[in-house]
Amino acid sequence: MTNQAANGAPADDVAELAALIEVGGFWRLAPEWVPRDGYATPTPDTLRAVEAGLRRLIA
Repeated sequence: MTNQAANGAPADDVAELAALIEVGGFWRLAPEWVPRDGYATPTPDTLRAVEAGLRRLIA
């Protein structure tokens, strides 16, 4: 991670979430019935569409 504080901890919430997901910690938070595999890697266009939708929600 490049976005870390001097003590090695994530510098912000986004970095903290990314670090959690990288080590697989996200699945500990998800219910057992949520599938653990079979997801496609999102494309940049998909991520832009999600970002735009979230921005519309908070506007």
